[in-house]
Amino acid sequence: MSKSPKHTSLKARKLARGPKKHNKGVPPKKYRYPKGVSGNPQGRPKGSKNLSTILMEAAKAPVMATIDGKPRKINKLVATAMQLATQAASGETRAMGKFLDLIDEVEARAAANRPAQFPFTPGDIEVLQEVYERMKLSQSLGPNQL
Repeated sequence: MSKSPKHTSLKARKLARGPKKHNKGVPPKKYRYPKGVSGNPQGRPKGSKNLSTILMEAAKAPVMATIDGKPRKINKLVATAMQLATQAASGETRAMGKFLDLIDEVEARAAANRPAQFPFTPGDIEVLQEVYERMKLSQSLGPNQL
C-alpha cells in the first residue's frame, strides 16, 4: 500500500521539488553586494534633516499676531497653542478635549521631573533607621522593661 501525496513527509516533498534557489527576501548570490561594498555608496547627504527637526523648525518660525490690539511677533507653536486655548474657551468640544489632554500630558511630565517635596539626606535616613530600631526594641521588651 503506497502513501498518497497528502501523507508524505515535509522532508520528502522538499526533496521531490529539488534544490531551493534562494530564500524569500534574500537575493541570489550573484546579485548580492560583494563584501566591503556598501549598498548605498553615497549615503545620506550631509545637512539633510529628519522629520522631527523639520517640524520643530516650522513650529519655531516667526509669525505676526495681534494680541490685545497690538501686533506682536511670536512663533507658530505659541500662536497655535493660543488659538487652541481660545477655541476651547469658546466652547468647541473637540478643542476642549485636545487642550485638556495636552495640559494633562504637560502636568504629568512636570510631576515626573519634579523632585520629592522633602527629599531625605543620608543623615536623615540614618536617624530614621535608628529611631525605627529603638521602636522595634521597645515593642519587643514591653513598657516595664525600658
